[in-house]
Amino acid sequence: MQRKALIPVALLAVFLGACASMTTDGAATRPNADPHIVGIVATANQGEIDQGNAAASRATSPEVRSFAQMMVADHTTALGAVRDTAARAGVTPADNDTTAALQRTSRETITNLATYSGAEFDRQYMQTQINLHQWLLTALDQHLIPLATNRDLRSLLETQRVSVAAHLEQARAIRGRL
Repeated sequence: MQRKALIPVALLAVFLGACASMTTDGAATRPNADPHIVGIVATANQGEIDQGNAAASRATSPEVRSFAQMMVADHTTALGAVRDTAARAGVTPADNDTTAALQRTSRETITNLATYSGAEFDRQYMQTQINLHQWLLTALDQHLIPLATNRDLRSLLETQRVSVAAHLEQARAIRGRL
């Protein structure tokens, strides 16, 4: 499963490379990546909601079940905030290779998790949460926040980064106890 979590990283790099353009004198320009950023963040949040819903009904550990329920609640709130911020800024989310990979990876994760049961399901779910939150934290730090041109979107991403980091630490702690 860890290999599949890396697929969006490569596609994010391709997306960002494709966004770069050059002026006639060879200087790099900064494109408006906001529609793509909103698409990526919205898709990542929806994937967490879907995976959390799937895990909440299958987890055997009360701590893992509670974490899955928290993922649904927190990412539902985050998704709403992304949509509200985008609407206020007049930014329409754009699909791209990264959003497609995130959707595909989320579906594959849910399918793969369904092959596990009991304590092994709990361990696998928590490991996927570690992988996905680490990916999102890296994407936020290295690409999404630096490329955001809208001030409100950038501020929202910085706020959500704090939650992503907290989720990652919680997932690591829970995984360590399983």
